[in-house]
Amino acid sequence: MGTNSTYSRMQGTPFLNSSLSYPEGLGGKEQGHYVQFFINEQDNANVNYCGGGAPASGATPAGGGVSTLSVDRAPTRRLAASIALYMPATVGLQQESKYGEVEIGSAVATAIASYKGYNEGSGFLGTTASTAGAFGAAVSETGANALKTALDAGAGGAKAAKEISSGAVFNNRMEVVFEGISRREFSFTFKMMPKSLSEAVNVRQIVNQFRFYMAPSFDGDDPSTSRTFIVPATFDIEYHYSGGVNKFLNKISTSVLKNMNVTYGGERVQFFKPIQGDGASPVETQIELTFQELEVITRRKINEGF
Repeated sequence: MGTNSTYSRMQGTPFLNSSLSYPEGLGGKEQGHYVQFFINEQDNANVNYCGGGAPASGATPAGGGVSTLSVDRAPTRRLAASIALYMPATVGLQQESKYGEVEIGSAVATAIASYKGYNEGSGFLGTTASTAGAFGAAVSETGANALKTALDAGAGGAKAAKEISSGAVFNNRMEVVFEGISRREFSFTFKMMPKSLSEAVNVRQIVNQFRFYMAPSFDGDDPSTSRTFIVPATFDIEYHYSGGVNKFLNKISTSVLKNMNVTYGGERVQFFKPIQGDGASPVETQIELTFQELEVITRRKINEGF
């Protein structure tokens, strides 16, 4: 894949090496709890990395352990840039197991009986006998229902009338089956009201940095002719307390930023005094971020703290 000119033109911009944070004093005694967002970019992007970077995300997930990804992704390295924001009042974890209902008809019951007879080692005659017994019951049950359905076709309501008079209604069995688990999503809302010029500048850079790394770019020197996207960056998210990981909260595996909403202003429009050449910073900026993990979280991953 060719060199991406978008990144080569960005050398020296605030996105590459800045460690942004909000508010000022984050990580100190009064602001000891915070959320750290690390950014992972593909190896083929012409950007600066920190200290050799993290391992390829397709091989080893953030936080260590064994990956549940079935396909290796393009290798990534952690950028020198990161974002630290105050801990929201609440952080949530939603874990979903998916179950569905499957209709078990007479033919399925016959097949199960046949397999059971074979699996129990009853031999050909035993298997045949169990299959024949189940098949006979299935034929009788299905035949009776088919007859009632045929009568109903000729005379509307005949099937219902027969079932009412007999007090028995034909119905295939329904069984609940496990279908899999959903990938977890994590949502964060941060309301930022800068109290100084430096905080206002940080807020602007934080918003732009999240937006920049959640977007793709075209590969090649001419974006008007390229048909190949370089996929957006991924994020490693950690809950911290006084500079260390807070192990009382769950780990979050490497994630993609699916959605970002930015709202400027509160109940009414307010701006700080203009900065020459840059305009005026809004008094309040709110961002809503939704991340989705790349991996599915199994018992093994939960045992590792995820």
